[in-house]
Amino acid sequence: MMKLTFFAEQGIVQTGGETITLLPKEHALLYYLYRHANQLCTREQLLNAVWPMEYPTDRTVDDHIYRLRKKLKRWIHIVSIQTVRGQGYRLIFNTSFPINPLTKDNEITASYTALLDKYHLFGQGEAMQVLAANQSALGFRVAEEKQLYLEAVKGNFSFFLRPDLSFKQKGFYLLFLYWHIQPNSEKALEYIKKASARQVLPPLWHEEMKFNIIDLYIETKRFMQARQALNRYEQQICEPDMQGFRLFFYNKKLLLSVLEKNHAEAQKWIQHIEQLLPSHPYLREKGLFLVIKGLWLLSQKRFSKADTSIEEGLFALQTSRFIPHLIYGARLLRYFSSPLITEHPEVTARYGQTWEELSELYAFSFLEQRIRQQLDHFL
Repeated sequence: MMKLTFFAEQGIVQTGGETITLLPKEHALLYYLYRHANQLCTREQLLNAVWPMEYPTDRTVDDHIYRLRKKLKRWIHIVSIQTVRGQGYRLIFNTSFPINPLTKDNEITASYTALLDKYHLFGQGEAMQVLAANQSALGFRVAEEKQLYLEAVKGNFSFFLRPDLSFKQKGFYLLFLYWHIQPNSEKALEYIKKASARQVLPPLWHEEMKFNIIDLYIETKRFMQARQALNRYEQQICEPDMQGFRLFFYNKKLLLSVLEKNHAEAQKWIQHIEQLLPSHPYLREKGLFLVIKGLWLLSQKRFSKADTSIEEGLFALQTSRFIPHLIYGARLLRYFSSPLITEHPEVTARYGQTWEELSELYAFSFLEQRIRQQLDHFL
């Protein structure tokens, strides 16, 4: 299936290097049809999805479909909207679209895969999505595991609730999302320990989770376990192939120092990371660092500097277009700013705003319930 890339803020849709500009409701309507491609979408479903707080009629849907078809006409060889008489509409892709012969060229695929990995290293989520969306035109194929990762990066979290994906394919993402979108760190840790004990994740994701679980040790105040786990990575993190993990590792050390209220150690790690950033200009890691540094500044009651660091950190995370990392940054602020300055609740109250906005945008309560059901089923 050809990929369409949606940019809601700009109201545009892209594929194969071409762009179409849509009105807000047209954009929302096409996005819903795209997420349910090749499925019948009734007018009632479309009304509820696109006009949830309004009272439009079936005619409203029909008029918007008419306008969408006109704008999609240039892509008729790729995609079209089919009318299912008396029922609704279906977005269908042209399966006879000619395959680019370059997709069989291993050198081309290797080159674009290396470029995709480079964008990933530097935290350029939007560039990753644009490259992947145009893989057919460019003549390469994104491997399945990378395609799954790209769905997570752009915040298409409901994708991982699909029943046609095995737990081996989606388990890491379900565990990771469950931890990030709900407040119970203990429950998240319990699920991850179960998954690790049963070795239900592929080896690569199993190792990745062992690295990420350190944050949960810190969150649940298992500080000794966190230090022991960090110590096991101390030498490994200096190896050349661990370059992409280096700042994540030091951010964990900084977070541990901040939550332990070890101010001298925290200051040491802040200085170390700031020295590394010019040679490691990775947007996600920089954003998380500035958020954690902001927490430390809060604990020092340096509120103005804390605000600046946190705002810059959230902006960097938003710019990276790595939605899970933005959520994690907002989570750190939501759940850990208040314990650091309990005597100033008015200062930390505003730090929950980004979390609340993301919670509404990505339907955290719905996701939490559905993910929990799947984890209970599989684990």
